[in-house]
Amino acid sequence: MAEALSLSLQAFPSVDKEKQSLQYLISRIDQQKGPFRSVTEDNLEEEIQVLNSSETVAGQDDTLETVEGAEEAESKNEDIFTAREGILKQIRQATAESSMALDFVSLLLSKQSPATAQSTMSQYLKATLPLGVLGGEVVQMPQLPDLERRHQEMVSIGWRMQSLNKVANSLLNSASRLEEEVGRETTYWSQVLAVKEKRWPLSRLPREKHTLAVRYGFAEAYSDFRDRGLAALRRDANGSLSLDHGFTSNGHRQLRVRILRQGRPIASTMNATTSIPGDGSVEKEISSARDSIFDEELHHEIHREARNLVNQGVRCIDNSVLIPFESDKQIEIDLVPSKDSASEDIQNSSPVVANIATSLRILLSYAHRQSLRNRSEKPPPLRESRARRPLYAILKPVIEYFQHRSHVQSIHAFLEQLHKILAVAGMDLSIETAGSFQSHVIASLVNNKPYDSAVETLIKQLTSPPHSTMTLQLPDGATNVIIDIHTALHPPTLGTSFLVTNENIPPESPIAQLPQSMQFSSFAPLESHLLHLSTLSILHHLLSSFDDWRIFSPHSNSIMRTRRGSRDRDMASVVLDKERLALNWQRNGRFSDQGTWTWDTLGLQGGGEKRSLSNVFESLC
Repeated sequence: MAEALSLSLQAFPSVDKEKQSLQYLISRIDQQKGPFRSVTEDNLEEEIQVLNSSETVAGQDDTLETVEGAEEAESKNEDIFTAREGILKQIRQATAESSMALDFVSLLLSKQSPATAQSTMSQYLKATLPLGVLGGEVVQMPQLPDLERRHQEMVSIGWRMQSLNKVANSLLNSASRLEEEVGRETTYWSQVLAVKEKRWPLSRLPREKHTLAVRYGFAEAYSDFRDRGLAALRRDANGSLSLDHGFTSNGHRQLRVRILRQGRPIASTMNATTSIPGDGSVEKEISSARDSIFDEELHHEIHREARNLVNQGVRCIDNSVLIPFESDKQIEIDLVPSKDSASEDIQNSSPVVANIATSLRILLSYAHRQSLRNRSEKPPPLRESRARRPLYAILKPVIEYFQHRSHVQSIHAFLEQLHKILAVAGMDLSIETAGSFQSHVIASLVNNKPYDSAVETLIKQLTSPPHSTMTLQLPDGATNVIIDIHTALHPPTLGTSFLVTNENIPPESPIAQLPQSMQFSSFAPLESHLLHLSTLSILHHLLSSFDDWRIFSPHSNSIMRTRRGSRDRDMASVVLDKERLALNWQRNGRFSDQGTWTWDTLGLQGGGEKRSLSNVFESLC
């Protein structure tokens, strides 16, 4: 049976080079053996033999318990053997070097004392070189003349003076540079202090801990714009403070709002307070950078929202957002460099564009406030899918307001035209308008209420759906018609709705046969309904003035009367539209005996007579 072979998996010990150095070995020998004077070759040989014999006896008497112990003992013996060989090598090298030095000194002295030098020479040197071939003598330096000595002393003094002057000039230049540096630092920190006094937040630059930075961005802004709202405060060559926006700066840009007619601008926003970099202090540049990044975020959010308002006629073309305005106009919102906006020359100015730009900025600030409130609340439960960033309602209130104003103006223009026609015909149609959005709300709120209350009220006015009320008193003098106009761009309306309510209706009026309230979603049916109500009110006015007349049929615009003692009857009808009022007359039911009287804004047609409807009707009766 083969003998079992034991292997150790322990890593081979590494060799420490420091422990093999001559300095380490000498100190180790000095600790173990004392001075080298007592160390001889015979003593070392004796100790080695004693050590080997003791290890052999110990190895015969005792058995190693494990393979690891045997390997450790073997490794220790190898270390001792390596150390001994290293010491012997160093000793031999030292002996050779000292013998060479002794031969050199002996050969040098062989010329003066041959007998003494020969006793210390090695046999190899004696056989190689004869005595006295190497000699030496003491040589004194020659004495210099006084003139040469003084010349050398003057040269030495000159070199020292030149060195001292050079050092003095270097110190003066250092002092001058230090004084300039102190001045530049003073200028820099004074401007930094001025920025701090303006309450701009200062911090360290994330990637440059030794550099100060100012944060002018908005904490609740979108991450792309929030991270860009940080600029380093660097020092120029003259010590002045300058903003370093890094690679993310696109220059100062401004949101521009213009009114276009057939593609040509007729009015534009002109922000005269916009500061361009380099024309003012650092505080102005920081303010300009803040306004620029705010307008960039505003333009970005407007573009995001405009994609969902295509059904309202909003269009995104390149960098511009186009919103319908009135009949032949458009509102253009784009982002341009500040220098281009400042150099734009448009003679016409309109408060509409300024109000739009101000409203858009207020709504974005309100969206930031809402984001802060939502972030301050308890977070929602975690979900697998990440929640989408919501759209800010910035364009929607503006579009609601313009749609609402357009409808109110259309209704008001229609009723004014109707009022003129009825006034010519001798009847009155009074109109009263009340709206929830007033143009002077900002000034009145800021002047009369605390700031927080004024802001909340202003935001409520901007974000609430517009609502207006128009009250009409019909020509009969009793019936009132209330028109409630609501505009909202969210389901279920998605536009403007009109609610018409009739009040104070006399029981005998034909209007009493109609529903008390009706709702419309467009202007055309509302216009027809108002014309019908006005026509019925005119008929009621005629019926109340002439007793023998009555309604021909319900919901019709005709009245009739029957003559006493005869089957003949007279008929009259009233036709009212946006351009005229017509009275059609038929006597005794004969088509040959009929006529038409028409009123427009100029008066009674057919001669320009100034006669009222009641006067004409009475003359026909």
